[in-house]
Amino acid sequence: MVSADNNALMFSRPPVPYPRGQYPAYLRQLGLYAFTAEGLEIFRNLSQGPLERAEGVEMLRFIEHSRNVQMLPVVDAGLAVDTPEDLVRADLLLEQAEASSGAP
Repeated sequence: MVSADNNALMFSRPPVPYPRGQYPAYLRQLGLYAFTAEGLEIFRNLSQGPLERAEGVEMLRFIEHSRNVQMLPVVDAGLAVDTPEDLVRADLLLEQAEASSGAP
């Protein structure tokens, strides 16, 4: 979920908000982070909050401490790799793509 000025409002593994009535346009997070040295220091010094611990999404740490997380829209049909099983699936897909393209 993002605000009108493209700051993250929430990250969640299941869809949020709950899909009742009219369905919202759900967004996926690509998960490519860019930090300044100062931003990394701030992140390091912030404590984990209950949302970050519950969701397992580290960027919630900024949101829980009233910090902005600027989002940039991208076109991507990427594959989520969140578990060891996802990594095995991604490796298989990569091998298939390399085999079909003739890449070494």
